[in-house]
Amino acid sequence: MRHPGTTRSGTVALGVVAAICWAGLSAAPAHAAASCADLDRPTWHVVNPSTGSSLLTPWSQEADNAASYGWTEIEGTPFKASTGPADELVAVHRLYDRDTRDFQWQFAGSAAKESAEAAGYADQGVNFFASRSAIAGCTVAVSSLTKGGHHQYALPGEVAALVAQGWTQAGTTFHAAPSTPVVEPAPVPPPPPAGTDTTFSFAVMPDTQNEVGPTDQRMPARVSWLVDNKKALDLRWVLHSGDVHNWDTPDHAQFAAMSQRLEPLTAAGLPFVAAAGNHDTGAVCPGGSACPGADTSVTVRDTSTWNAYYPPSRMGLQGVFEAGHSENGWRTFAAGGVDWLVLNLELWPRTSVINWAKNVVATHPDHNVIVLTHSFLEGSGEVSTSNGGYGANSPATLWAALDDYPNVVMTFSGHVGQVANTSLTARDGHKVATFLEAMHAPTTNPVRIVTVDTAAGSIRTEVRSNFDRALPAGEQDVIRVYPYTATVTGMRWVR
Repeated sequence: MRHPGTTRSGTVALGVVAAICWAGLSAAPAHAAASCADLDRPTWHVVNPSTGSSLLTPWSQEADNAASYGWTEIEGTPFKASTGPADELVAVHRLYDRDTRDFQWQFAGSAAKESAEAAGYADQGVNFFASRSAIAGCTVAVSSLTKGGHHQYALPGEVAALVAQGWTQAGTTFHAAPSTPVVEPAPVPPPPPAGTDTTFSFAVMPDTQNEVGPTDQRMPARVSWLVDNKKALDLRWVLHSGDVHNWDTPDHAQFAAMSQRLEPLTAAGLPFVAAAGNHDTGAVCPGGSACPGADTSVTVRDTSTWNAYYPPSRMGLQGVFEAGHSENGWRTFAAGGVDWLVLNLELWPRTSVINWAKNVVATHPDHNVIVLTHSFLEGSGEVSTSNGGYGANSPATLWAALDDYPNVVMTFSGHVGQVANTSLTARDGHKVATFLEAMHAPTTNPVRIVTVDTAAGSIRTEVRSNFDRALPAGEQDVIRVYPYTATVTGMRWVR
């Protein structure tokens, strides 16, 4: 059972801890019928590398001290058992052969237990309680394998590798709850009705903080191109993954300029939703650095100027985390024969915001959710594990909170790197397409065009610009397609 080990401390000897644990287990009272809630005790798995023999224990101190006896490879807590009885749960005894230094786990009163004792294994008492058979949606089989007179225990996904190493599978010993809960595969939705227009596009702007100058024409040129090509691209909405501006000033000049430059989108009937980046908050002062003498973890939540120029009403948000604030909100659309929900989230979101976001996703099970936030992917395409040093939760924490929802299908972010995309696998096995577009272009005005085909289950994106201020006047309107074209297949939509 290969799981990450955890460093713990403890000084009580193996036998002493075991005696205390077994005494407590044998005295536990009976209670109600078994459920996932009863299988709540993480059980440690430690391996003796010289023999391959397993040690299973619900007691962290015993796992600590097992190194003194040769069990040194701590492989985490791959499953959860119960330390007390319940209907449908049966006592699992631990048996030990002193000569071979090998453990077995067998149900009380079973023929396998009697056979092990006849072979010289001593009964060390009840180790934990587990189920003889599977509990739907709750348990996983824990199998025993043998090699050279020793036993090792494994979850289903680990058996094949051990067999390849010469172990022989002896069968399922008991059923317990995996540390990673069982998630049933999401059903495959039916195809769209015949005649449905299944293809459409939307645009995603990268970090535009370098375009805030009073005479910079890159944003107006980008917006004009999107408006002019709305029909040709079948463009339904426009997103911005944050850092619309570089910093705020007392006269809010950058906010006033960029807000005005984006207005033609609304006039053309193109809905616009933008994430607030760190440069769009009170965390960044003139010059681009953190404001001196300020607590950045506090100022990053100062979105007063942002909401003055981009209130929820401007983005058409149908729900928000906090009244009057657009940095955490959602809006629905219909396109390609399915329903969509754009979930706009603050940078490195607070736990309360993540919980709110989970509720939004859960209460819209028939909407395909697109998560828009300033930081999610690193420039390498990996999900970031950093909160920037002054945020609340990292993107990895956000992903862990959303990955078990079958309707989360895409994420868009900026903040670092240039352009990247990767696919994540959600808990039910469906693919989540994740995209990064930061760019920080010095002279051009890139935008990502995302084309979705709900019938083919595909997403195709390309990054292009239509203006380059480095060229001579009169030659600046030039279309450039960047080498970042990507196609994602195997997408599954909810309907």
